[in-house]
Amino acid sequence: MAALIEFVCIAEHGRRGEASVTLEQRAWAYCTAGAADDHVWARIDPTPVETLRSRASNGRAHLVADATSQHSLSR
Repeated sequence: MAALIEFVCIAEHGRRGEASVTLEQRAWAYCTAGAADDHVWARIDPTPVETLRSRASNGRAHLVADATSQHSLSR
């Protein structure tokens, strides 16, 4: 069974390596840049990691409102 990702990193990292999956707030989180730190997490609808990695989806997932998030999606 594929991991369901609930957070994606929206920080503007330079490409640091292969995309990475880690834990954030007891849920799986995905960073396309492969960064180890300085993440800005945005909650998404639970999405299989394969969907985020596929070219067909362009790595885009639906963002959902999260009242507990410490970061705002608006800049």
